[in-house]
Amino acid sequence: MDTPPATTSPAVSHRSWKKPVLITLGIVVACCGITAAATGWWVKHNFYASPLRPVMLNAREDAVLDEKIHTLESPAEAPDTQRTLTVSEKEINAFLARQGIGEQVRVNLGQDNITANFLLPIADDAPLFAGTTLRLRIALGTLMDATGKLVIKVNDVSVGGVPLPNAWLGDIKGVDLVANQIGSDPALQRFAAGIKAFTVGDESLQIVLNE
Repeated sequence: MDTPPATTSPAVSHRSWKKPVLITLGIVVACCGITAAATGWWVKHNFYASPLRPVMLNAREDAVLDEKIHTLESPAEAPDTQRTLTVSEKEINAFLARQGIGEQVRVNLGQDNITANFLLPIADDAPLFAGTTLRLRIALGTLMDATGKLVIKVNDVSVGGVPLPNAWLGDIKGVDLVANQIGSDPALQRFAAGIKAFTVGDESLQIVLNE
């Protein structure tokens, strides 16, 4: 019987394992870099927030806003044709800029929802987050109830995009702010009594005034 010739195993190349290891290390380093960059952006965005850009109106838009403000301040003087007001998100933020808080407060309007974003500077001697500027977000739900009364409730409060537990907020979520405060605030009483309908849509809200 012929004996088959002996075969030798091919030598294992040292490069065969180095390449996958280098690729894996490269991926890990890249992921760490992306994570560090994202974390740095999140911290800067939410704890060292830059001032907001105040919203400005042109001369014609300013005049229109002045008319709407006058109607809200003196609803009894408004004719029937002007008792339905549509106020845009831009006008609300421009009004805030007039009050000197356009760099710290920004309002966004959605379907039955008002979101207010605040930049809160923290004192240098504060026990937490000293010397930072926190980004606070409050989401409010709005509707007219079955009796025709305006209802505004807190849906969510978050800091740096992280929702805060309701217990930390004194169980304020879901509480009707109008009903809760109206008894102690005559100005709010008059405002609520003067509203026949209040509807919030995308980037605008509509107010129908009582006669």
